[in-house]
Amino acid sequence: MSESPQTPSRRSGMTPARLWQRYVLPALIIIPIYFLFLAYPPLRLMDLLRPDWQPGTAMLLTVFIGPALGRLSYEWRPGPSTRRLSALALTWCGLCFVALCLLLPFEVLNAVLDLPRQASGLVLLGAVAALGFIGVAQAQLLPVRKLHLTVPRAAWPEGPGRCASRPLQFAQISDVHIGSREPAYLRRVVRRVAELPVDYVLITGDLIDFRDISLAQLRPLGDLPVPVLFCIGNHERYVDLEDICERLRRVGVIVLRNESITLNGVQFIGIDDAERRDQVARHLPAITPEAALRVLLYHRPDGAEAAQQWGAHLMFCGHTHNGQIKPFNLLVRRQFARIAGLYRIGDLQLYVSPGTGTWGPVMRLGTCGEVTWVTVRSDV
Repeated sequence: MSESPQTPSRRSGMTPARLWQRYVLPALIIIPIYFLFLAYPPLRLMDLLRPDWQPGTAMLLTVFIGPALGRLSYEWRPGPSTRRLSALALTWCGLCFVALCLLLPFEVLNAVLDLPRQASGLVLLGAVAALGFIGVAQAQLLPVRKLHLTVPRAAWPEGPGRCASRPLQFAQISDVHIGSREPAYLRRVVRRVAELPVDYVLITGDLIDFRDISLAQLRPLGDLPVPVLFCIGNHERYVDLEDICERLRRVGVIVLRNESITLNGVQFIGIDDAERRDQVARHLPAITPEAALRVLLYHRPDGAEAAQQWGAHLMFCGHTHNGQIKPFNLLVRRQFARIAGLYRIGDLQLYVSPGTGTWGPVMRLGTCGEVTWVTVRSDV
């Protein structure tokens, strides 16, 4: 039986319209954005600094393909050297973003005032270098933020040694991103947490963002003298999720995946991360409220209203990094209105961590990571 001219051939596999929608249109969007963010800033700076310079083929290939190859090197051959190369490539992307944020207003001023080229290039290069240095240095800091919360007397947990006069204390870490960050950074985080007199450690996702992070690299978490509870983030889903959860369990971490556990009168609930905004509302009703104090761990700052209706008292999230490199926070805020800090939704208190590590560029500008030290008291 012959095929109708209007019927797409089964052998061709795809209609022209489908080909356009799936491949051509995304390429037409992605390629200009890639050029704007990663090629235009370095090439424009070189053009200002050396007006007679023309980039050769090798330079253009390095600028266009180098960052992507550096990032993908770890996927092709996992190891310490390729992890560092990937982190360097992503930090280069962060520097390009900083340069773009400076170049765009410069181009507007230059169109009006015809600014001197080489002097402008030197000033811009110096500003990018200074901001890059500050951003990389800021990403190494690990401050502790103290947070004091009060819950109703009726929600105060009962248990051995528990009384209303003794506060309940948590440490929250979030978005450490081991992979993007060296495993040695996790050891620093654990040492920082171990200095705090806390009862529990809460990890609200994105602890890991590269595959094949080994058991030995995660073992410092097992040295903490208190229960460590973990809910998955989006980056664990992107890599070897089941293996990650198994390795964490082997070092003693309590992995909560759409389930709860009650420890000494406190019910901890962990909900799996998902892109859909109703993830908390879908899974939380299947969990029975058991203890007086109920603490929800969810990676994204979504679902607080559903958590409040279910009866959670405290909710801890992360994911946003508070934008990490401003003014990127303006885009993040369009996605998440609760971007960082403490929010109250009825009887629920939600804390959104700005993150303990960094994703992508090992940089922070205008934001600060933290280990959050939470002290909870009864209101009576």
